[in-house]
Amino acid sequence: MIILNKLDIDGKVTVKELSKEFQVSTETIRRDLEILENEKRLKKVYGGAIKISFDGSEPPYNHRETLHIHEKRIIGKKAADIVQDNDMIVIDVGTTTLQIIHHLLHKNNLTVLINSIPALTLLLEYKQRGLFSGRIIFLGGEINAEQMTTFGSIAEKTLEAFYLDKAFIAVGGLSVKHGITSYDVQEGTLSRKLIMHAKEVIVMADHSKLGVRNFYRIVDIDAVHAVICDKEPPKEWQDDLNDKCITWITAT
Repeated sequence: MIILNKLDIDGKVTVKELSKEFQVSTETIRRDLEILENEKRLKKVYGGAIKISFDGSEPPYNHRETLHIHEKRIIGKKAADIVQDNDMIVIDVGTTTLQIIHHLLHKNNLTVLINSIPALTLLLEYKQRGLFSGRIIFLGGEINAEQMTTFGSIAEKTLEAFYLDKAFIAVGGLSVKHGITSYDVQEGTLSRKLIMHAKEVIVMADHSKLGVRNFYRIVDIDAVHAVICDKEPPKEWQDDLNDKCITWITAT
């Protein structure tokens, strides 16, 4: 994580400098950089690594749904603990936010807004089996077939009718410097509007999103009330999180 923080600030790191700072072999540093490159969090270059350059594209939904699945499940379970009976919530599109749905079955009198087709399918299945008793409101609109979501003016117009207790937001990247970011302008625009309509904003992000900056800025970090992640925040972030009164919840 410190490597990504250095990239966030300096734009480049070298194997030699990291090896000296962490007092480990250069081979260890190279292996760490290789892992991070495989996760598409940086780009290796001769002698070190640079910030990854995003082209605005995101892997299709079915390519992402099993990535870091254990982490996403524990984050979803922890997020459900925040939901109270009678809440009106919105669940943003994403493979991490989807996991919260499995843990809402014992909640009473919920209203759930969604614009994710997999989330709608899952909620309908639970509803038909008598396991979920709340209301489901689908924000219809133009369909993104690859990501299995809706977006655009129709979805945004429907959202305008509602004020929400809690918004559970998915992100492509999370950084104290660059805020929360998205691969896609259309989805990011709708996520921003979800945030604007909610009393409480909870970001759900596994560790692979930390220190990452994507193509489109959704909001600055100070618009967020809480972050749920499977890892502790980087130490370098702690003062900023405290200053902005952001609660960090570590899911285990």
